[in-house]
Amino acid sequence: MTNLLPKIPDKDAADLFRVVFDDEFGQHTIFRSHPALYRNCLKALGLPDGAWGRVKPLPEVSQYLEAHLKLTREEDFLIGLGAVGPAHEFAIPTMFEYLIPGLQNNSDLSDEDVEYFSMHIIEDKEHAIVFNKLIVRHVETEEGQQRLKEGAMRSLAYRHTFWDGLERAVFGTPSA
Repeated sequence: MTNLLPKIPDKDAADLFRVVFDDEFGQHTIFRSHPALYRNCLKALGLPDGAWGRVKPLPEVSQYLEAHLKLTREEDFLIGLGAVGPAHEFAIPTMFEYLIPGLQNNSDLSDEDVEYFSMHIIEDKEHAIVFNKLIVRHVETEEGQQRLKEGAMRSLAYRHTFWDGLERAVFGTPSA
């Protein structure tokens, strides 16, 4: 998201986008930031403090991250907006509504341990409203709609590969 901010064509829209940053990075305390809540979840799953940031990511995770950096850094604003808006903020609440019961039914994770995911179900619905406003302001042509769609579809394709990698790592099964 931080890569998109300087690309937003008007200042008012950039101010609107900053509301999303406040949620993502913990506007009132770093202990409630998304990275802190994610770290709490990983710790509850058994990741020791010393391993944070030292675990080698799966190839599919690395590919996912690198692709999204390129989509938001190297591509035009509308492709990046499609990748971060419709493909992320719109999709995450639905994904996480399935993920939380799966995590809790197969582990001893408490509601507090999965707060990173439950928080996103609420916040990303609100973030989707912000992204809708950005889309309405900046996607005015059929060509713009196509670029937005291209960014979303490319992002979702990378996400599919990401989930396939997690499935393989957790269950040892190849994806269909």
